[in-house]
Amino acid sequence: MQISTITATPAFRGPGAGPAPVAPVAAPEPLAPAVRVDIRNPERDAPRPEPDAAVTPNEARVRIDRDTRTVVYQEVDPASGDVVIQLPDPVILKARAYAEQAAAARATTERPLDRTA
Repeated sequence: MQISTITATPAFRGPGAGPAPVAPVAAPEPLAPAVRVDIRNPERDAPRPEPDAAVTPNEARVRIDRDTRTVVYQEVDPASGDVVIQLPDPVILKARAYAEQAAAARATTERPLDRTA
């Protein structure tokens, strides 16, 4: 069995052949104080006025979507009747309904084999 020179340990060179002495390292200078940056936007972060008592809050509705049988949360503006917020989004409801119809159509076209040998 041969030992390669790469993995072999070096031969002992005697008492004076140790590693060279390491020069002392100076301590680093202390860091400068941290920099403060004001990231506040006075226009955006200004205190908002209190809402008037005359302003009515949005009306919350919970309903079940007919196509997907999913619970839908809506906030409706009582003055105009417009939906302000809806969860899940109407686009997602349409995509779910489409996916369910496609899966149902695929399941009805696949019939088991009627023939016997």
